[in-house]
Amino acid sequence: MKKVLFVMLILCLSASGVMAQGWPMFRQDAQYTGYSDSSAPENDVIAWSYDGAGSFSSPAVADLKVFVGSDDGNLYALNAINGQLLWKFQAGSSICSSPAVADNRVCIFGACDNYIYALDVENGAKIWQFQTGDSIYSSPTAAHSNVFISSTDGYLYALDALTGEQIWKENLGKMTSSPAVYNNKVFVGTWSGRVYALDEQDGSEIWMYQTEWHGAENGNVIVSSPAVVDGRVYIGSNDWHVYSLNADDGSLIWKFQTGGHVESSPAVVDNRVYVGSDDGNVYCLDARANVENREIWRYKTNDRVQSSPAVADNKVLVASLDGYLYALDTENGSLIWKHEIGQVAKASPAVAYEKVFIGSIDGKFYCFGSWGEVVGPSISAGVEYLLIAIFFFLIVWWLHKKMSD
Repeated sequence: MKKVLFVMLILCLSASGVMAQGWPMFRQDAQYTGYSDSSAPENDVIAWSYDGAGSFSSPAVADLKVFVGSDDGNLYALNAINGQLLWKFQAGSSICSSPAVADNRVCIFGACDNYIYALDVENGAKIWQFQTGDSIYSSPTAAHSNVFISSTDGYLYALDALTGEQIWKENLGKMTSSPAVYNNKVFVGTWSGRVYALDEQDGSEIWMYQTEWHGAENGNVIVSSPAVVDGRVYIGSNDWHVYSLNADDGSLIWKFQTGGHVESSPAVVDNRVYVGSDDGNVYCLDARANVENREIWRYKTNDRVQSSPAVADNKVLVASLDGYLYALDTENGSLIWKHEIGQVAKASPAVAYEKVFIGSIDGKFYCFGSWGEVVGPSISAGVEYLLIAIFFFLIVWWLHKKMSD
């Protein structure tokens, strides 16, 4: 009987694990790895789509809800299972910032009206707002009960996620890059071509790295957001390079030249770096320090790749300005599937609950992947957990009764 109970426990944990998989902020986690342990669709079947108005930001997915901003000034909360609108909140201007869900309680995002907002995830009620000095394109990063976000006013802000109280701010120059948090440090890139590491507690500078000047207009602007994995910082630059820096001291480990600006933010998984370039390629690079051939593979799309890749289930999910969402094999870059969704600008896909979520410039938001028999009209996370628990309890009870007889 103990063996049966053990098996049932494993099955319960597996089932609840699927439900727990989310994408709560830009690039999935505070380190901005761009990796999800969720499965990913094997084909381009559309589970549902939602018709909005205007371009969508990159989404966050948590507690079976999808949170996404739009240039119509609304932050939308959609049911992740069927795309039904749960609520929406009107900010004072367009929303390019990808939302972040903190402590499963508040949805935080920035807007071009200069404000950072925090909303109740259940009903969209405003909890707090914080004014910066200019528009916000950066996505917030939630870590250790705080939220970190940059503004084009030149400051990187650290706020209390639940109250909006300012903890510190640091003037680094104009920024649209989003900050990553790792090992008590905050990392971000600036329009002056600099990569900074700041102390998470007080914002003091730990180190700064200056990228190259490419010689053209905006030749070393950094729009890309850093990924920080295993003590290394990976970031793209408009100087056409992808950089790998030491997270402790900012020293250069390696750099790789593409054929155009690198505004895409890297995803880093298993010593591989996946990133897009304005030369139209998606690159897979060897993340290790001393290798003879840095490039492992590249996949050519028909336009710039400014969207940031998401990696899940041995697939790279990424959008191109050619209007397609691509699923590529992580091993060799071969095409698994692609689907025309229209241009997405810099919006990036999120992978959660074995689905891919992404919106387009024309105001259409997509969920790829079949729900199979799980789909329901408006099922909530609590109800699903309850049904799963009841189901497995009945199985255990039946097996126990049968063995007793």
